[in-house]
Amino acid sequence: MPKDEERGRVRIAIAQVSTKIGDVESNREKHIRYIEMARKEGADLVVFPELSLTGYLMKDVAYEVPKRCRKALEEIKEACREIYAVIGFVEEVRPGIIRNAAAILGEGEVKCISPKFYLPTYGLFEEARYFMPGDPLKDVKVVHGRFGAFGTLICEDLWHPEPAEALTRLGAELLVCIASSPLRGLNTPVDGRPWIDHAWSSLINATALTNSVYVVFVNRAGPEDEEFFWGGSRVVGPEGIELLRCRGMAEDFRTCDIDLTENARARRFSSFRIHLREFHKILSKI
Repeated sequence: MPKDEERGRVRIAIAQVSTKIGDVESNREKHIRYIEMARKEGADLVVFPELSLTGYLMKDVAYEVPKRCRKALEEIKEACREIYAVIGFVEEVRPGIIRNAAAILGEGEVKCISPKFYLPTYGLFEEARYFMPGDPLKDVKVVHGRFGAFGTLICEDLWHPEPAEALTRLGAELLVCIASSPLRGLNTPVDGRPWIDHAWSSLINATALTNSVYVVFVNRAGPEDEEFFWGGSRVVGPEGIELLRCRGMAEDFRTCDIDLTENARARRFSSFRIHLREFHKILSKI
């Protein structure tokens, strides 16, 4: 157990990596290397991007990787006896029924599996063609680690307020969003950065601010097929202030120290405590 003066202090490691489509074995080895790097840096938690074990643009290959993903997780968990890790993978829930999911590993075991709820199917995205969405009534899960409670969101989930609010009200002190966000708006920059960076900044900062909670966003970086992923992973504090940002367009590895007790201080000056359920009743009927 941590000492009283250390309670709430967490070192986060961001593994902003590029992965190979369908090459679970090669991606597994990369995860183990980065987990060891994070452990040597004294990190409590290391976070990888969405579908980090498989690559993102798999199409029908998505049906071929679940068993290999499970085998890889069983091997990776052995490297997670002294550190927690969030890893993106493909989960098979029934024969031929698969989900885009995040595995939380720690203390040498798989602590939790959280699926993606909102599946983008527009533009280049075809997720609903392959994946089954998570069920909010069963799949919203908070993990109580040695350093505190945290929960995961997957990419599009952060574009909707409900998953983040649900996790926070269930006790998550830290929200971890893993993503595979491709580059968009390079020719329409905002403040010198691609539009997609501006869009994510708005979402992450607002989520942290309205829920008075730390948010860790880890996006992949580098090329895959005909797309390019822009990186830009970051940590944002409970007042919506960015504390750390990884570089854009390339792999990166960085650590950030945070203090989860800051959430309580931020909530003294927010309306987080107020939740009008009646709005959800109206929305459920529209």
